[in-house]
Amino acid sequence: MTLYLAYSFETTDHAHMYPADFWSWMADRNLWFYSGLDMVLATNWRIQIQPASLLIHHEVAFADETGLAAYRAALAAKGRDPAWEQRRREQDLWYRIVARSVQTSPPAPMTLPRHSGTTPTQTQQAA
Repeated sequence: MTLYLAYSFETTDHAHMYPADFWSWMADRNLWFYSGLDMVLATNWRIQIQPASLLIHHEVAFADETGLAAYRAALAAKGRDPAWEQRRREQDLWYRIVARSVQTSPPAPMTLPRHSGTTPTQTQQAA
């Protein structure tokens, strides 16, 4: 069973003041952070625009609980390297983690009718 480690990040005022630097940092982070973490099957990013900030949703996929446990152990080992940990902590300048969860199902595509200002009952009665 595939597991998904899901995070939501809210960008900081610093990220808003320096958006080009923020996106450059995010691109670099994605490369170095996941380097050597072969248990990670995939990563997915989505951006939600809010009035005062961006909310960035991030999902990391693992084949199973063993893969997730290996990931956590690998991050703990990397975190013992002061240079790696200092670089990881740069994230505090750019965003705050506002939610995290482990999920057992991927996002499910749903085919729903477009909202037309009517309720589903009104649409069915009109047909």
